Formats: sequence, structure tokens, C-alpha cells
Amino acid sequence: MKALCDEVVRRFPEVQSRLTDGDEDVPYIVMGSVVDWLKETGTSGFPPEIVQRVIEFTEWCEAQPRGGTAGDDVYTILVVSFYEGLFRSDVTRCLLPRIVPKDELLNNAEYLKHWVGDENFRLALEKY
Repeated sequence: MKALCDEVVRRFPEVQSRLTDGDEDVPYIVMGSVVDWLKETGTSGFPPEIVQRVIEFTEWCEAQPRGGTAGDDVYTILVVSFYEGLFRSDVTRCLLPRIVPKDELLNNAEYLKHWVGDENFRLALEKY
């Protein structure tokens, strides 16, 4: 998953200092590092430039060919480590309406409630 790690560092160079040797082999850690950076960066809101970077990055991830396993499927990694991470933080929930259409959110409500909790789902839905 070096390609995913390279794309993260290209789009979010601020995250590179959080990564250590070998992280490119664990893409869930790489995605989690982006979420952690966003949590710290967005405490007083996100500038439009960061929001745009997030939008373009998620579009890139969603456009990647599907992998054969959860370890090499960029879309699965995006959902599990990135989207779910955004749901779990008051700071980052505001990004969800920019990257997840409301109908998609509602269509996946059961899954999301199971993995991020009813309360985090409710709080995210309030942002729409």
C-alpha cells in the first residue's frame, strides 16, 4: 500500500512527521494519522483549502480499483480508518457532509451505528 501512503503524504505533507518506517505497510495507521492531524488542525474550524484537500483525497480513494482483501482495498481502508474516525470526533464531524452524501449516510445507517455508535451517528447527521 505504498501508493496510498505516497498519496497521503503528497496531499497532506503535514502528516509525514507522524509516520514511521513500516507504516506504509499498515495503511490503516496512515489513514488514522490523517484523522489525528485533522482533529488537531480543525479545533477552530477548517480553512477552505484543507476542506478541498480532504474532498479531493476522498474522491481519489473512492476512484481506486477495489483490492482483494481489506488490507489492500483503498475504499475499505478509507471507510474504516478515515470516515469512521471523522464520526468519532466533534472537531471532524463537520467534514462528513462535504464528503459523504446524506442519502449514502442514511443508506448505511445500520453499519455506521454499529461501528461508530448511535450517538456519533446522530451527531454527524445533525451536521447535514
